[in-house]
Amino acid sequence: MAIRFPKNPKFNQLRMRTPDYTSWQEGCAHDPSLLEWEGKYYAFSTDAFGAPSGYQIRVSEDLLHWEYLGTAFDLEGAAEHIRKGEAKNGKYCNLQEAFDWCVTHSREVGYGVCTRPDGVMSFWAPHCVRGTDGKFWLYYCLTGYFGGSKSVIGLAKSDRPDGGFCSEEILVKSPAGWRTPNAIDPQVFFAEGRMFLIYGSFGLGLYLLELDPKTGKRKTPRAYEDFDRKAISFEDYYGTHLASGSLEGGVIHYHDDVPVLENGAWVRKKYYYLMCSYGSLSSVYNIRCGRSERPEGPYTDVNGNPLVCSTDIGTGNKLLGSMRFEDAPDRFCPGHNDMFVTERGVKLISYHCRTNYFIEQGLSRSNNFHYLFLGQYDFNADGWLVVNANRYAGEELQDVTEEELLGISAGRFEAVFLEQGTATVNSVRVRLLNDGTLEGAKKGTWRLLHGRYIELSVNDDVFRGVVMPAWLENQNAAGLTVTALGVRSGMALHMNSTNKI
Repeated sequence: MAIRFPKNPKFNQLRMRTPDYTSWQEGCAHDPSLLEWEGKYYAFSTDAFGAPSGYQIRVSEDLLHWEYLGTAFDLEGAAEHIRKGEAKNGKYCNLQEAFDWCVTHSREVGYGVCTRPDGVMSFWAPHCVRGTDGKFWLYYCLTGYFGGSKSVIGLAKSDRPDGGFCSEEILVKSPAGWRTPNAIDPQVFFAEGRMFLIYGSFGLGLYLLELDPKTGKRKTPRAYEDFDRKAISFEDYYGTHLASGSLEGGVIHYHDDVPVLENGAWVRKKYYYLMCSYGSLSSVYNIRCGRSERPEGPYTDVNGNPLVCSTDIGTGNKLLGSMRFEDAPDRFCPGHNDMFVTERGVKLISYHCRTNYFIEQGLSRSNNFHYLFLGQYDFNADGWLVVNANRYAGEELQDVTEEELLGISAGRFEAVFLEQGTATVNSVRVRLLNDGTLEGAKKGTWRLLHGRYIELSVNDDVFRGVVMPAWLENQNAAGLTVTALGVRSGMALHMNSTNKI
């Protein structure tokens, strides 16, 4: 059967921020997470400068084009009432407790105040799921000031996915000072009859709390006041430690049917995959991954190392980072992703990505525009997660023959070899030959294993991955992409077919 290539998705053109926030489309979508409901897809994202407070919601019918829908919290005209302490008993989204904990005066920090005495709040990194009670459960976080740990994570519920959320309970609090995990970046997941919350960021890292799947709240109720007076332990309140260092945006997804090639035969295994973002979000952001056989970990990379980030780099399989294909804008600082499987079984990550294109064109002095990107993920023959670096265009995973792989572009590919460092990596030209060798900027060998699975030996490393159809934006054409992971390095290899000579 011939390869089924995606058609031209006619993506919306990426634009700079404009005063009309309803026209932003994929723009200014920081920390996006996805929800599917009744044939539509909803993207929830961090509050953006220039848009109403309370989490932007975008909607799509095809996962390719997104439009502004509204806000999760209806806070129009609420600031004055919040300042007066009236946002409780169901009024003004019931956010008084969260505000009272996080409110910060500029004289306390001097910059970056997010939750202000005038009642203005800035919400970060939401995650929304359909709850077991039929309602929509929004896990929100509020923080006092940028770069601080004075934060809360709460649960809000609504009867519909497009707004009307009201806070029900604060799940975890963290004070200023970094002596505790930072209560931000909540993500929840269900697995094997249980429910969990992963959260945290810089400082003490990522933590895991078990929730009650019937209510969405903590399985064992705990109050910060009890921890503060030492009536309960650190672990009782903050949960299980998962990863350390300068990382954030943790998300875990459970897959119970992962194909793994062992001794020439395919077996099925169960894994929990943890993805998170390393380093400064404005300069070196990159997405890493580990896996475990238990939700509580330990989560390790291809070399058996636990996930830890120090000075912007560290362990963990590096799946996406700043990179550039020929004649294309750079993909700068991809990060803070969600893992999402559609009802049709399409495995996707949503993440935000920046570009320096507007700076290079002299159109802006800033690259502070976060664009909503989606990429399809799969597993290599070792069961490690790999991600298509091209934006999702409706492509389908399918088997590929050697003739198809070599025939698409006479074996010519642009290849990006991610590195442990933080600089933007440019693509190089390579060519797959029918004798199993690799020539061009990199020398080595290659072979197809089974179906879409591929192995390349290059740079004293072995890269195992998959071949996928893709829409190649820089060529405005459909083609093939290879996404693979280094067995030794834990660094990703991304290759796009090219007809350039």
